[in-house]
Amino acid sequence: MRAEIAMKRIEAIPGLSKSGKRVNGLFRLLTCRDLWYRAYERIAPNKGAMTAGADGQTLDGVSLPWIENIIAKVATGTYQPTAVRRVYIPKSNGKLRPLGIPTVTDRLVQEVIRSILGEIYEPVFSRHSHGFRPDRSCHTALTHIKDVWSGVKWLVEVDVKGFFDNIDHEMMMNLLSRKIDDKRFLRLVRSFLAAGYLEDWTFHDTFSGTPQGGVVSPLLANIYLHELDMFMEKWMRDNNKGIARAPNLEYHRVSDALRKKRKKLRNSAAATTEELAALHNAIATLKIRQFTIPSVDPMDPHYRRYRYVRYADDFLIGVIGSRKDAGGSCRLCANSLRASS
Repeated sequence: MRAEIAMKRIEAIPGLSKSGKRVNGLFRLLTCRDLWYRAYERIAPNKGAMTAGADGQTLDGVSLPWIENIIAKVATGTYQPTAVRRVYIPKSNGKLRPLGIPTVTDRLVQEVIRSILGEIYEPVFSRHSHGFRPDRSCHTALTHIKDVWSGVKWLVEVDVKGFFDNIDHEMMMNLLSRKIDDKRFLRLVRSFLAAGYLEDWTFHDTFSGTPQGGVVSPLLANIYLHELDMFMEKWMRDNNKGIARAPNLEYHRVSDALRKKRKKLRNSAAATTEELAALHNAIATLKIRQFTIPSVDPMDPHYRRYRYVRYADDFLIGVIGSRKDAGGSCRLCANSLRASS
């Protein structure tokens, strides 16, 4: 496909996606050489670019004829991904995390796929999702919490155990088919899910999961968990309660006392030095007391708000409400994750 036509088609994808239409013609885009050259430019500077996959090849052996050969195989449907090489890296808790290292060829193909999928899904992803997205990171998630989560009394922290290893392939493909109307493109994505892995040079089939370390894996994980984001957004809208928290009577009692003392000070032209000192001390004491009291009732039973933020398979729910409300969100997490597994 000519570069100009392909770029126009790619530029139209976000609008189609946001409108709710299924996107087609994606497989034809894979013949656009500019996509492959740009994909190479993105993966070449990565720290692991010189790490070999199962075939032992690294990026220093890449050439234009090599890329042309890959494009031809993909276009004719003869391209088959190679099993990833599995290694284990240490985690902060002392345990080991499995990491799949794709071949250089598979990395390039996955990056082209990732760039197309990104055009489809980035425009519709939730604002609560911060992991592995352009211009988002754990820092933007923390900034969101700092700026928006004032008043939160309870935190529910969730880490989905073994998420990447247990992604259901059929569910993953069903989710992709909701937005993509291109069977050949979907088959190519499925081929990576089912490519298997090599551990100690022994081949293992992959019936579920997407390997951590794969170029397209983080985006597929976000697509999978986008359903959780949408569920949480609706659940929060349905379960938030009240317009505003009730006034804190103690705060307003102290504020009234402070206002009266200040008025008395303004009208104390004939007061003695001792009386003025007493007024100043009283005002200072009331101001300190006022700063320690919230202006609204933090435990107002008629007001409830939920907050939500996700980074990859870790997410946090903030609760402005009672401990019972926080417990309800815990049960919600368990039930919703069980239902989607």
